[in-house]
Amino acid sequence: MQVGYVLYDPDTLKVLCLTKGKRGVELLEIKDTEKLTRALCLKDLTSMKDLYTRFKKNDNALNLDIVNIAKLYKHCS
Repeated sequence: MQVGYVLYDPDTLKVLCLTKGKRGVELLEIKDTEKLTRALCLKDLTSMKDLYTRFKKNDNALNLDIVNIAKLYKHCS
């Protein structure tokens, strides 16, 4: 179980995850906790905000929210 903050799309119930090769990112639905273990999770809120602004500068980020991953684990169970 991860601890920290993730980028989450509340409209589609998807979370930003690392790809299997860990060379990119993708949005995955969070139907089970297995997808949450692949989520791009940072322990520090400030670090996650910084990462999100970098994604925005490169136009790689949709309209995502920064959410504590513990709330998403509760959603899956």
